[in-house]
Amino acid sequence: MERIITAEQARASDRAAIASGISSAALMHKAAKGIAAAVKARQNGGETVTALCGTGNNGGDGVAAALLLFRDGIGARIVLCGDEARCTPDTAFYLNEARAAGVPVLSEWTPVEKEVLIDALFGVGLNRPVEGSKKDLIERMNGSGKTIVSADLPSGLHADSGEIMGAAVCAVCTVTMQAIKAGMLLGQGRALCGEVLVQPLYDDTSKPALFSEDEADIAPLLPKRPFDSHKGRNGHALLCVGSSAYPGAALLSSRAALRGGAGLLTVCMPDPVRPYFAALPEAITLPVGTDDWCEAASPIVCSAMENKQAIGIGCGVGKGDITPVIEAALHSGKKLVLDADALNQMAGHRELLCLLHENVVLTPHAGEMARLLETSVPDVLADPLGAARAFPCTTLLKGATTLVHANGRTAFLTFGNPGLAKGGSGDVLTGLIVALLAQGLEPFDAARAGSYLLGTSADRAMKLLNERALLASDVMDMIQY
Repeated sequence: MERIITAEQARASDRAAIASGISSAALMHKAAKGIAAAVKARQNGGETVTALCGTGNNGGDGVAAALLLFRDGIGARIVLCGDEARCTPDTAFYLNEARAAGVPVLSEWTPVEKEVLIDALFGVGLNRPVEGSKKDLIERMNGSGKTIVSADLPSGLHADSGEIMGAAVCAVCTVTMQAIKAGMLLGQGRALCGEVLVQPLYDDTSKPALFSEDEADIAPLLPKRPFDSHKGRNGHALLCVGSSAYPGAALLSSRAALRGGAGLLTVCMPDPVRPYFAALPEAITLPVGTDDWCEAASPIVCSAMENKQAIGIGCGVGKGDITPVIEAALHSGKKLVLDADALNQMAGHRELLCLLHENVVLTPHAGEMARLLETSVPDVLADPLGAARAFPCTTLLKGATTLVHANGRTAFLTFGNPGLAKGGSGDVLTGLIVALLAQGLEPFDAARAGSYLLGTSADRAMKLLNERALLASDVMDMIQY
């Protein structure tokens, strides 16, 4: 588990460390040591190191790093990008130390042939778009072809959302202080940060509210099968999916639920979808007696809910009315996954949102979340953490980095690859989460584990297939605990 923090948490954590007796200058020195080490590791020999520094404390980290490198016999220089009178006290201190040591301090960057750049223009405090000469400088840095090591996070990247604030540095390596910032994993963050190194500054033993996870965190969540296991002990799941326009979504989610370990699976679908399930004989099919989803289907579905451990609704439903089924499932209190058309129909029947409870998992992408929140996709992307926290249930906000939030905790899941950006991937995810819920996992754990299984299965499939050739059904063939 890797701690993740927001910009405000970073500032508060630093303030607490200083209040405990660690000087701010000492923190800057530790930060500089991490930056200097990363620069040394990326030198081929003989390059000049140019630290492009702002006047804030992020700039001070760059100034101090250049000083350390100069003292180690490396040709280092500082470009101060701003009015020296506006330097913070610690930045001014290290700038004076650098001058006294003989480090060249310049006001403009003139590139030299062999050069490594330290990006220390902006830190977590950036809250408005980069414009004018600073924007031009960032674009020159990116176009220079030089190795760039960023201090804390690439300048111009929003620390919380991962948005590019007008312009942002594209780094080979980012040395982030104390903990990874949320924006380094969201939006454009992963593309801009390069290799990420965490430089510890002080001890922090508090339980993180934001965290990323790896296999060691997720694997223990997956249910183990005893030797005497049988289908009745592995959960009976119910899916309400499909339509004549989208029978494939019903099949994909159903296959995933079975591959995910559900002992039994019943699939409710409109009558025209049933013939397609000849390809999936393991599923119990229950046609709802109508050609499409409508209120008349509710009695059959409600009866089917009675002995099920988990329910999934929405994959491939299309324009049929499934709101009565959603309402009944919410009132049942059972573990429930709502995806795709179920989310879109809830956005149009907002009274259903008042029925959400702790056993529910919502799995929206940014567009579906925007509809649920009655806002725009750009607004969701500008504050994905806020969007994920909007409802009193487990919310899995899909993206290149998936967020899973419940009860004040947010997991960042970075498994997977661009091959998942195709129709059907969400259907597979829903089936996996429903299967895990049916086997006894709590919603937060099932959502995290389901995202892990989908992402790592896609990565396994990528060993055999090009990303563009990757299909949701290929991923399913790779699912394994």
